[in-house]
Amino acid sequence: MTYRTDPYDPKQVALLDQAALDDAVAAAEKTFAGASDLDALTALKPAHLGDRAPVSLARREIGALPPAAKADAGKRVNEARAAIQSAYDARVAQLTAEREERVLAQEAVDVTLPWDRRPRGARHPLTTLMERIGDLFVGMGYEIAEGPEVELEWYNFDALNIAPDNPVRGSMDPFFVDVPGLVLRTHT
Repeated sequence: MTYRTDPYDPKQVALLDQAALDDAVAAAEKTFAGASDLDALTALKPAHLGDRAPVSLARREIGALPPAAKADAGKRVNEARAAIQSAYDARVAQLTAEREERVLAQEAVDVTLPWDRRPRGARHPLTTLMERIGDLFVGMGYEIAEGPEVELEWYNFDALNIAPDNPVRGSMDPFFVDVPGLVLRTHT
């Protein structure tokens, strides 16, 4: 049984050797470089940056070192982990850029190709006439206001003090439709 004050056993902390850390970094870089897409790269990440990765196991072994060697070993392990993480991040960025280029190339549309479809139908003559009349009034300083097509009896008769027995309020007029889009107002 070993204690923290005992001299460390090289067999226990072999993962903290600089050569072992360099090998772990090189293996991770090589593996990440061999990934062909983001899914494959994501599947490879736990082997080099996960809990059972060599660098993570080496970090656990720091506790077996004497106090004087812990700082140096921790620095080396952190540098190795940072190198592996930066290699992973660089490969993610590279694969993402390649995927975006591939998507842009596959989804490219040539806007210079002739358009063989003609729009079907035409505008209704009354719609065209209403737009021309509206343009005429706008040119004279009026503005076109949109309003409801059906008004209540209150707004058409009661608010205007039209008596209930007035012939305008005949029973043959069940609702009162305004011409849409031709309500004109002057600018003040």
